[in-house]
Amino acid sequence: MELFEKIEQLTLENSGSLQLRSLPEELLLSLARSCRQAPSADNSQPCHLEWDGEMLNLKYDRERVAGFTFPPENQATLISAGCSIENISQTAESFGWRAKTQYLPNGEGDSDSFARIELNLAESARAPEDDQRVYYRHTNRFSYKKEAVPSAVLGEVSSKIQGSARVLAVSEPDVIAEIATLVQVATQVRFQTREVHEWLGKSLRFSSDSALNGDGLDVKTLDLPLGGALFLRFISSWPRMNLLNKVGVYRLLAAIDAKAMANAPAVIAISAPMTATGSLEGGQLLNRVWTTLNFHGVACHPYYVVSDQLSRLADDTIPVNLVNQACTLRDDSVRVLGLGKGETLMMLLRVGFPTKEALCSQRLAQEKLYTNLTLPALKV
Repeated sequence: MELFEKIEQLTLENSGSLQLRSLPEELLLSLARSCRQAPSADNSQPCHLEWDGEMLNLKYDRERVAGFTFPPENQATLISAGCSIENISQTAESFGWRAKTQYLPNGEGDSDSFARIELNLAESARAPEDDQRVYYRHTNRFSYKKEAVPSAVLGEVSSKIQGSARVLAVSEPDVIAEIATLVQVATQVRFQTREVHEWLGKSLRFSSDSALNGDGLDVKTLDLPLGGALFLRFISSWPRMNLLNKVGVYRLLAAIDAKAMANAPAVIAISAPMTATGSLEGGQLLNRVWTTLNFHGVACHPYYVVSDQLSRLADDTIPVNLVNQACTLRDDSVRVLGLGKGETLMMLLRVGFPTKEALCSQRLAQEKLYTNLTLPALKV
């Protein structure tokens, strides 16, 4: 309780107006730890959090991740940043603080800065709630039970919004089947796109030692059959995958990917405007929904593949021979998911009750993801 006694003492000394430069490092570290828990594309963890004595600054860690994952202005990176912002906001609230977020630059630029977060003390400081939901959130890519997700839980997450971002909860088998078809088509495009395939190859961690680095996708977290890891290692080379595609292997892999979605008891779709602000808001909403579902014991498996192809189509980076297929995917997504004008899909979540406990992905060391600029730099 030492941390909270410090907060209460400082609150009394400042008559309810706590000076941010007086914030204990323990509190800042709690916010940084929650940011570290946020999901990201292929567990790339592209964000770096800085405390400058007045505000928290969330930035793209160009030095560490540039060239290894999506660039800062990419939708996937912005969604990851939005997830980090949501974790910081939830944790601040659990400590009795309000986190006021300003997207940068005005939510629409290509700067390496995603957001500045101002912390304001609420009516009274308090110990964190026992159910800090950010630490419940995890990915489970294994099979789910046929048991239906309670309508009350789906109703709870459906009611959540963040700016212009919204939630669609689907439990009707015929609609889920159509969503699975979207996944299958998008996955076919993905396995035929060199850039995306090579990024995936860079993110895979096949050995326990490589997984201990703290980033990337540990293949043990994937639902692979016997020998699946060896096959995945084999096709992670683009020349091999390109050769196999000539005999239609991409179709087989896409069908396998889509099958799990087709068997899902429920699916959650997060949609938002196709802007940088929309992506950040979509990320916040995604993480709020995800943590809520996990808190209720409902497992989640994120599918970005449809969103990725829609984003790449809008950016004109789909291979020419696949553009017609991607355009059909876009039109079918609008119809199936009820997307409005200027709106796009941010993420699909396959949800249900797990049959197997999932191994959680490792995270990078805290010092690689957080810097307190008010402390003297360590001499090496």
